[in-house]
Amino acid sequence: MNKIILLFASLTVACSIGCGDPTLHQVTGKVTLGGKSHERLLVYMRPLDEPVDKFRMGVGETDAEGVLTLRSSAGDGLAEGNYRVSFSCMVQKGVGSEETLDPNEKHDDNPKLITEEIVPEPYSSDSESPVEFTVGDGGGNEFVFDIPAK
Repeated sequence: MNKIILLFASLTVACSIGCGDPTLHQVTGKVTLGGKSHERLLVYMRPLDEPVDKFRMGVGETDAEGVLTLRSSAGDGLAEGNYRVSFSCMVQKGVGSEETLDPNEKHDDNPKLITEEIVPEPYSSDSESPVEFTVGDGGGNEFVFDIPAK
């Protein structure tokens, strides 16, 4: 019986050491498009060398000054690794379309609102974006990038 308890305890310790969740590292920075800040410019980070999981798929957005905060499904930050970075920024197309919006309505849900993507290819492509970023464990994971304008 003691051997069984010892074996179970050893397996528990081994799993807790080698089977734990990866550490998340905060990723911040500033992203602009053609030198200009855009509120809600979306930034996606997908792993290059690992499968996508809740620790290795990052999504963030910028504020009005272009300041980026990024998170994964597991929390604030990403696991260490190399990532492909893509971007999206949707803006209203046309003049006067703001009049059709209810102030309490999310713009994304209004069928009368016509939007267009202003991030050029290949930067808006999940698989073709030339931008890569490495998240390390030493801190300082600051992503600063100016997307070339169309």
